[in-house]
Amino acid sequence: MHPTATRHVFAMAIAAATFLFLLAPRGRAEGACVDEVEYDVTSSLQITDTPLGEGNGTFAVGPGRVVLRFDGAGVKMAKYAMREHVTVTAKNIGFRTTVVSDTSTTATPNTCGAVAEGTLEGSSIRWQTPVRGMITDGTITCSGSFCGKFGAPPRGQSTFHDGPLDIRFSSFSLSPDRKTFTMPMTFMSKTASPKQSASMSLAGRESKRACVPATCR
Repeated sequence: MHPTATRHVFAMAIAAATFLFLLAPRGRAEGACVDEVEYDVTSSLQITDTPLGEGNGTFAVGPGRVVLRFDGAGVKMAKYAMREHVTVTAKNIGFRTTVVSDTSTTATPNTCGAVAEGTLEGSSIRWQTPVRGMITDGTITCSGSFCGKFGAPPRGQSTFHDGPLDIRFSSFSLSPDRKTFTMPMTFMSKTASPKQSASMSLAGRESKRACVPATCR
């Protein structure tokens, strides 16, 4: 074969090999990429069942963070964290009591890195599992006449711990571009000191988006 023809055939072979290489699968990290969206979250905390109803009310809390992973019709919540700073003032027959709670709540992931799992149905995420291992830690400070009475926490500052609890969240409603979501008021917990029941709504706005390797499919 003429040397020029040989070089031509060789060049074609290299080009074909390069083309096949570009088409070849790159392995799990690239082939199993899922959409991970991180949301900055605000919340409305509704407190009821306080002594004589004096501390009942709805309070803005946050900031918080929720991370969702979308994999086809499946959705995993990879992170939940919320800071709660609430001041409740009760006035009863001229006596004033103020309770300030400064706490943070986080959820505990399973071995696959999920704190909850659900399905995407249209623009709604319906959670098939509760948000697992929710733990609230922080401090509560009470000042006033009724500290230590009728379910109020003791006078002064005390530590607060609640959980771990598995809590069933209501469905998330997503915007068409998945940049925002909301969750209606949902029951969270009931405690003896301070004596109260707590429910919460959520509103999230996208802060970060990435494609990450899928786990435990």
